Amino acid sequence: MSRFGAAIAITMIFAATGEASAQCTRQGEELCQRGQTYRCEKTGSELTPIFQNLPCGVNVPATSFNGTWTGNGHQSPQGDAGADWSITMTIGDGSASIDYPSLGCGGSLSQTSRDDMSAEFHESITYGQDKCIDGGDITVRFYKGNLSWTWVGQADGQPYNAIAVLTRQ
Repeated sequence: MSRFGAAIAITMIFAATGEASAQCTRQGEELCQRGQTYRCEKTGSELTPIFQNLPCGVNVPATSFNGTWTGNGHQSPQGDAGADWSITMTIGDGSASIDYPSLGCGGSLSQTSRDDMSAEFHESITYGQDKCIDGGDITVRFYKGNLSWTWVGQADGQPYNAIAVLTRQ
């Protein structure tokens, strides 16, 4: 390899490791960043992720969504019951349900799509219809053991959206 080629390779290694450097916690640890493997090595007095030229992936089985998840939603614009309320979402292999305990409503969810990292549901409010908007669409994304939860719907021509982070119970 020419000096020019070596300089480019070294520059690429250092540029690629910059985004992962804060994640090294011990020597020999392997990190997966953007589908590539980095190994944490001591460089001087610091731990530095070194590019290994090996692809990696984080496999999260679809069943990781299964269980009961709880959290607090925040709605925009604010509804009659306020902007913040509690959520309990239960996801199984063939069924799912949603409850909003502090609002006194809930219902069933029909799954419309699912992959290893996200799932989408259409909501049908079956009790407390006078307290909640019916027919919203929910998207959940699995991230670091939690669910990033979004809801979009409409009532009387007014669009509404809500967000939450749900934790497994």
